[in-house]
Amino acid sequence: MPAERHLILQAKELPPSGEWSPMGPGWLCLRVAEGQGYWLQSGVPVRSLTGGDVILAGGGANGTLRASQLGPIGIHSFTVQPRLLAGVLTVAEGHLFEADPNVSSPPVLFFAATEKVGEKFALLVGRPAEDQLTGRCACLELWSEAIAGLRFNGSPAPVSEDKLRERLRQLVGQIPESELAVHSLAKLAEQLHCSERHFSRIFREEFGASLRARQVELRLQRARHLLASTHTKIINVAMESGFRHLGLFNSMFKKRFGMTPSQWRRQNLPKPPAGRPRGGLIRLGRPAVAQSAEGAFSSAAEEFSLKPTL
Repeated sequence: MPAERHLILQAKELPPSGEWSPMGPGWLCLRVAEGQGYWLQSGVPVRSLTGGDVILAGGGANGTLRASQLGPIGIHSFTVQPRLLAGVLTVAEGHLFEADPNVSSPPVLFFAATEKVGEKFALLVGRPAEDQLTGRCACLELWSEAIAGLRFNGSPAPVSEDKLRERLRQLVGQIPESELAVHSLAKLAEQLHCSERHFSRIFREEFGASLRARQVELRLQRARHLLASTHTKIINVAMESGFRHLGLFNSMFKKRFGMTPSQWRRQNLPKPPAGRPRGGLIRLGRPAVAQSAEGAFSSAAEEFSLKPTL
């Protein structure tokens, strides 16, 4: 079966009694197109599925879809990887989705075909394959609405602390991660009206990592996504991700992911399709040209230089 890709709707079919265990990061969003089956997951009661039913499984759910013995089951699915939503999620939201990655019971939500989520998924499947941008936005909207009740469950309860910590929480609750990746320590400290040293200490205590480490991780994640979804030259990927020195980018990328940017691209960039998708497979592929919001991010990123002393 094709690998799950971020905000790309795909069609699959399992033979009678066939099983599929989706792997990879992020949330799985799945709709039964036709047939019957079951969702099997440790710690969750077996759930019977019929046409139109929808499942949303959090990262690490490790569930299995099994087709009925009576016939095949057809599905449509896509994944949402919060790490790739740096321009959409705030810093606080991004941190929340990354918290507790090894929880014993990741969230799993079920929706019937007649519920709002089920109806919206049916409309999503019916979109023309050429309507790529609108389709990706619709995938993101469906996911965000479905998890709205869970979005802030488990977030730390406010505690009585000094005004600086309160201002930091307000700041990271409003600023997108793409902006955090390009802001200087001096500018962020200025917004909180504190010293750079004080800001660095509070940020590390709140997020378990230094500001610089967080910025580098955000830039590397963006570079990884660009390498796997566009044919942009590697030096341009580095620049658009906020790295001003190609050699530094190459060494940091290999240290983080265990391979060079070129190797990562060869392993993950899909080959261009020979023709139009067949058999109901809807590809909501990422266009090679960056969207306007991301273009703004890359422009800002080009003005921020990471020094080799990292």
